[in-house]
Amino acid sequence: MVSVGGNVEATEYNDYVARVNAILGIGSGRGGYGIAMANTGLAVAGTTDITAAQWAGLRTDLNLIHSHQSNAATNVGEIIAGNIIGADESNVGTGSTVLRDASDAFTIVNPDVNKGINDFSGLFAAIEADPETVFASHLVLESKITPATGGASYTSAWQSLTAEVNVSFAGGAVCKNNAGANVTATGDDHRRHFFNTGGEIRFSTAGTNGSGTKDGDWSTMLSNFGTISFKNSTTTTTGTATVGAGFGSEDLTTSYQQIAVKFGSDSLYAENSIKVEAKHNNSGVITFKFSWTDADSGDPFTDETVNLDIDLTMSQVRCNGPISIVTPTYAFVGSGIA
Repeated sequence: MVSVGGNVEATEYNDYVARVNAILGIGSGRGGYGIAMANTGLAVAGTTDITAAQWAGLRTDLNLIHSHQSNAATNVGEIIAGNIIGADESNVGTGSTVLRDASDAFTIVNPDVNKGINDFSGLFAAIEADPETVFASHLVLESKITPATGGASYTSAWQSLTAEVNVSFAGGAVCKNNAGANVTATGDDHRRHFFNTGGEIRFSTAGTNGSGTKDGDWSTMLSNFGTISFKNSTTTTTGTATVGAGFGSEDLTTSYQQIAVKFGSDSLYAENSIKVEAKHNNSGVITFKFSWTDADSGDPFTDETVNLDIDLTMSQVRCNGPISIVTPTYAFVGSGIA
């Protein structure tokens, strides 16, 4: 905060720049949106005047963050060349709107009370409270894999099936680091930016055209599995699958970890399961592994074959509002469900 009568130091402006760039730019961990061209320029040197253009760039960036999070611009006024800038208010225009007396004290005539330096400072409490906040209408739901996709259906009798899907983030966006220098986002940065801006990867599985008790139990199990939503720091389901409630993209390692599982509903088939695991390769690729396992060995004597057709569906929630994130690509590893 700046005191009335004090100076705005370069270090204070530089702190604003760094904090904005930590949200909009490359960031780290759960910080960073990966915006290609943030408007805030490089931090100023200690003896350099802060220009109206630099204040305007900072305001533009703050408006972008605020709009992304709340669908509304800030109420901070625009500083223009020639303004006398106050701690809590500034003049609307230039020249005669500011009076200066013999003791060198300034009085602002009809001031803009939303145009002081402290108005900039006050915005950070809101935008830094939860940088992952995104206004709902800025998110779009997009289909990525459907039963009609090659490899997404299996229509023969089976006992165990698996499928692996790579979700690949290309990177390449030019972003700013905290100091305001341009850096190029890696694939793994792109993955962080996707989830930091509200991104989700969703999947569900269904069974059709079966008959008999075992097929019926598999159909019920798959229906109750629900739609799984894999997010930045948690996983949720619309059904009754057991999910990693405190586990998300930021928790992935290079080894598979279980993120969702559902077992058979009937006690005769309680060993059967649908399980989903995930890992990443530290280079922007998340691999999801789906396992349909008919582990039941026969109760009491006969192990029935599963004749249920299996379908896999995947979709994503992606930020596509004032801030838009490039979509990752989805591809089966191998031929698909087998």
